[in-house]
Formats: sequence, C-alpha cells, structure tokens
Amino acid sequence: MESTTKLKDITVGQQNCKVFARVIRLWDAINTNPRYGNALISIDGILLDEDGCMAQISVPKKFEKQFCGLLSQGSAYIISNVAAIDIRSKSYVYRHQNYMLQFKQDTKVDLLHSRGADIPTLSLDFCPFYQLPQKAIDSKPLLDVIGVICDVGPYDYASQTSQHKFRKTKIRNLEEQTQELVLWGQHGESFDEETVLKKSQEGIVIAIFAGVTATLQRFTGMIQGSSSSATQIYLDLDIPKVQKYRTSYQWKCPTLQKHLPQVKQVSPLEAACKLYTIEEISNLPASSFQGGATFSTTKHVAANFQFHAQCTNFPLH
Repeated sequence: MESTTKLKDITVGQQNCKVFARVIRLWDAINTNPRYGNALISIDGILLDEDGCMAQISVPKKFEKQFCGLLSQGSAYIISNVAAIDIRSKSYVYRHQNYMLQFKQDTKVDLLHSRGADIPTLSLDFCPFYQLPQKAIDSKPLLDVIGVICDVGPYDYASQTSQHKFRKTKIRNLEEQTQELVLWGQHGESFDEETVLKKSQEGIVIAIFAGVTATLQRFTGMIQGSSSSATQIYLDLDIPKVQKYRTSYQWKCPTLQKHLPQVKQVSPLEAACKLYTIEEISNLPASSFQGGATFSTTKHVAANFQFHAQCTNFPLH
C-alpha cells in the first residue's frame, strides 16, 4: 500500500499527492457579484494532519457534483491524486502553506471510520491585531482573529441606497486594543446578538472569527476586518486559547447594549441631492465607487461633496 505524504513535505507542482488528514473546515467559495446564475467558484476547506499541519483544499466548480457528497466537515480521509498548486496568485485563501491541494477528475476520497481519531476537529492560526495592516493587500488572505466582544452593532443597510446589509462588531485583545469587524449578509443576520447580550451580563464573551479578511479604509486609514464566504464564527469555544483569554483578560468587562438600525432607505434620486460628510462617505461600501448601476449615484455624491467643500473652503487634493 502506497504511503501518504505529510502536508509539510508537499511542494508546489506535485501532481499526484496522497494525504491522510481530517477536514476541519468546509465552505462554498462564492462570487459575490456573479454575471450569471451560479455564483459558486469552488468548494474549499482546510485539512489538518497528525503533525498539526494545515493546508487548504479546493474542489473546482466543474467537479462540484462529483465530490460535494463525499466530503464532510469533521471527518478524516485518505485523499489521493490531488495537485499541489501555487497560491501566490490566488485570492481569499489561507496561507498555511505555499500551495493548496486541488481536486482533479481522478481524485479519490476514502472516508476513515476509526483511523485519525487523535486528530483534533478544529485548529486555528490566530492573526494578532498588529499584523492586520500587513494583511490588507489585494489578494485578501483569509485570517482567524480572536477577542472579547466589546460592541455589537445592528444588522442594517450599508447605505441609504444599498440593498446590501451588514453588522459591525468590535473585539478587544489582551492588550485592550480594539478591532472592528464587518459581518456581511448572512453572517451579520445570523450573528446571535441576543445570546451575546445575555452572556455579557455574566462576564466577557470571547469570539473567534475564522476566515475573515483585512481591508484598509480609504478615507479613514483604519484597518477593518470583513467576513467572507469562508467565515465561521465561534462564541466561547471550549479550547485552550479561549480559556487563556478568560483568565488573562485584565480589563473591565465591556457593557454591551442593543442597537437599533439607523439607516433610512432613500431612492437614488433622493441620494443624488444629498450633501455627504467625510464620515458618511467613509461608511459607504466599496461598490458605491465602482461602475455599473451605482455610477450615476456615485457621480452625484462626488459632485455634491465637491460643491459642499468649495462652499466651506475645504481644500481638495
């Protein structure tokens, strides 16, 4: 029987890798702005092997039906005939290795019922807050962050004319530094606000946001975390890292309050006649500054901002 290769020993370019590992994460990589009906890009996941090494896997869209029923989060497998492809040009992927394992038509997936019992069902590689600016790059690497929840915003519209909704949350680390995270769409809607508010009355609530990206806000210069199709959220998870936060957190327990939605929907025509402040512009989603259906509104926003700046002697550069 041919032996398996450890994840740390695989190199970019290998075509017929055979690995033994547990699938600890699994998600659908989605195109948020699809031109056609099916937004699926691939089925992605994370493998964890006996040595504690992780690597990302990817099932291309064309093989979705072939493999979607064969993979299950939490199960251990021997996976044969996968290719180790270079991830340097890839976006929205984890950087555990310099490769990702891509499924092929002749890839074989064997479910293990007893072997692999010692491999944990979850492993996370936390990114410290101070490293987030280095991760705010075009390739949007996927990151895991942890912290004490110190604010939970409402699930609200991104802007007055946007159909997209989000929820802003803030977490605090052991050095009392605060990081804002934006949970888009289903992640913002499904966030268990009521449970968090209730638990916060008894003590700190420690959250893990896995599979987020870092973005530099153009107008404020602040680093903002953002959910992706890979995002999973864990509250007060029973792992050593969470236990360390609970015993090491030296600061006052944050007081959390329920916030009601604040954005009032208006028509594009009404928005075009509005004067925008710098703060309001900084809160607009990136789509407001792109082409397509939002272009005319964006043009009016820019024109009105320029007119307002000239009337108040605000310098334009």
